[in-house]
Amino acid sequence: MSEAAAEQPVCPRHPGTVTYVRCQRCERPTCPQCQVAAPVGVLCVDCVRDAQKQARPVRSSLGFTAAYGKPWATYVLMAACLGVYFVAPVLLGRYWFYDLGLLPEAPDRWWSWVTSGFVHFGLLHLILNMFMLWQFGAQLEPAMGRVRYLALYVVSLLGSSAMVVLLGSHDSVHGGASGAIFGLLAGYAIALRSMRLQWTNIAAFAAMWLVAGFFVGGISWEGHLGGAIAGAAAMALMLRSVQRRRRP
Repeated sequence: MSEAAAEQPVCPRHPGTVTYVRCQRCERPTCPQCQVAAPVGVLCVDCVRDAQKQARPVRSSLGFTAAYGKPWATYVLMAACLGVYFVAPVLLGRYWFYDLGLLPEAPDRWWSWVTSGFVHFGLLHLILNMFMLWQFGAQLEPAMGRVRYLALYVVSLLGSSAMVVLLGSHDSVHGGASGAIFGLLAGYAIALRSMRLQWTNIAAFAAMWLVAGFFVGGISWEGHLGGAIAGAAAMALMLRSVQRRRRP
């Protein structure tokens, strides 16, 4: 190799690529694959990553670390419900909902406390729940952050299952995401109340569906009630932890 070729600047991440563009921060050569446009000049991906790590997290009005971008956690939950509805019958057979649904007379089937939240008994049942999940999840996830949002969903789901086991009918199988969604509704109402915003409309909407469960067949008021109680309690505890952190 000639001396001139040896002196050519190469990208440290791609030693075989010659580049005459340098990072404005570390002044190392950076190839097109590693260049990130900045307000002034170009930065390398390593400097961008370091800057992101050092940046202070942005907190939402609730005091939680905000989540940016699309509500991926909500999309994953929706995809799981859709996957179970369309794939489980193929893999488990005609009575797949008995394998995944919650049976109050068999509380020892621990997995069903979770899997029942992804079981839906008809296309309309699925569509309605997915619409509600998207509507409220897309608002809560950015404000709470993905980890807290998923924690709220899981706690609500388990609370819903617990109430079904305690009070649910023993001659039917229970399932659906509505119990966890009621937890999101209750948590949303608690969050609005903490910010002194209008929360009674959400509470009235949830109460209407809860009461409907006593008169309309096929609606598990036990699951809705358990999810709402668990979701409200979980959100209240999360908000309380934030308030403690804010105190001098």
